[in-house]
Amino acid sequence: MSDPGIFRGLGRSAFLADLGEPVRGSGPLVAAVGRMLASIAGGFVIGGIAATAGLILVFTIWIFATGHGSEGVRAIGSVAVAFQQADGRDLGSALLVMMVAVATNLPFALAFVALAALIAHKRFISYLTASRSVRWRLLAVGLLLSAILNALFLIAGRIGSNDTTVMPMVAVSPQIVVRGIYVVAAFVLLIPAAGAEEILFRGWMIRQIAAFTRRPAILILITAVVFSGLHITDFQHLDLGAFITRALMGAGFAYMTLRLGGVEFSTGAHAANNILIVLFAEPLTMKTLAEQSKLTVGSAFQDVAMIVGYVLITEAVVRNRALRRWAGLRIDEVSAPVMSVPG
Repeated sequence: MSDPGIFRGLGRSAFLADLGEPVRGSGPLVAAVGRMLASIAGGFVIGGIAATAGLILVFTIWIFATGHGSEGVRAIGSVAVAFQQADGRDLGSALLVMMVAVATNLPFALAFVALAALIAHKRFISYLTASRSVRWRLLAVGLLLSAILNALFLIAGRIGSNDTTVMPMVAVSPQIVVRGIYVVAAFVLLIPAAGAEEILFRGWMIRQIAAFTRRPAILILITAVVFSGLHITDFQHLDLGAFITRALMGAGFAYMTLRLGGVEFSTGAHAANNILIVLFAEPLTMKTLAEQSKLTVGSAFQDVAMIVGYVLITEAVVRNRALRRWAGLRIDEVSAPVMSVPG
């Protein structure tokens, strides 16, 4: 972190290398804004269609899996009610919420970004990574390191609050097999759900803003604020603490994306946060990840510690030769000049 120019170097991230220089002049600027608006408008339409198809697919699977296929169209209403009332305190409701999250968010993100790539005449994979293919090992390293980091925060928070609430992975059922299914489902379903948000907020949005400016502070700030803002479920009772926490988390994910040249590491970090929440902190509902938290001195300290931790684990991967090798990260994919990174 002490190397000069590391933060400024984020603007020269390999993730942005294929974009060319930011637009200049009224003509190119108008054209760039037009492409952006077309991407947003068209993306919401095609993404909405894809998400709806995914939702119908999950509801259909759920109808037959629960033995309600003979009810016909009426069964859809029953599943919709069950989904709205799902509190994540049993395996069935938790699985339904996780399946819906994946089946709507992922198709939406993929369809949205695919259209944006088509309009911008870019390869789809360029919105995921600067590498030639998705770096799955980098995702796994991000998942592991962030899980360790977030586990420390969870333990500290539980000790500090004397919380005696039974952990969701235990409360879901007294049976070990059911608990095991819950844990496996959390990993299998929440990783792609996190990936959907990373593709959209870090993959597409960072590159879209970079068409106009490469200033890292702007790239990180805008994506962080939008990421947090779109997670607000109740604008009448906006909680500043929750907004700041999510914004700082989004800033950390943006730093990871620019520093490491893609969304793989941030996807792992994002997924680790969500998985630990639904296993050890809060039952899974559609509001779980938007849970309100009061702004206190303690929560502010934890937020700062979180963003520092995200930067530290990112730099650990950049600077540690063994970690880079395990993650499959090449030097030319790191945002800093090669000379500033140990070989």
